[in-house]
Amino acid sequence: MRELFRSILSANLTFTGIVLTAASFVVFFGSGYLLLYTNLGKRLGFLIAGSGVFGWATINSLLFVLYAPRGPRPADFEGLNSWEIRLIPMTWMVVSAILFAGFLVTLNRLEDQDESIASSP
Repeated sequence: MRELFRSILSANLTFTGIVLTAASFVVFFGSGYLLLYTNLGKRLGFLIAGSGVFGWATINSLLFVLYAPRGPRPADFEGLNSWEIRLIPMTWMVVSAILFAGFLVTLNRLEDQDESIASSP
């Protein structure tokens, strides 16, 4: 079985990268969600985990956009310029900020709903 996994993962590096990235997301974000799920419940745990993940992603991508690798450009180097390097992190920052705001709005609505249920006689 071990040799089968080695042969599958070493056959195509793109496939290996996609599998390892997906697995790391599941382990990293899933463990946080699991802890929140056991302590806060399904809905509130999901909303808090989602807002935490996308808030972190927004801050992380903003820092990359601001402090991306810089330095003197070699004369014979053909590749990406400083704008093209920052294009994907800027896109991820905007998408993460929108999702973070969506999770915060949903958390606020859930809190208002819980307060109205608690205050009704």
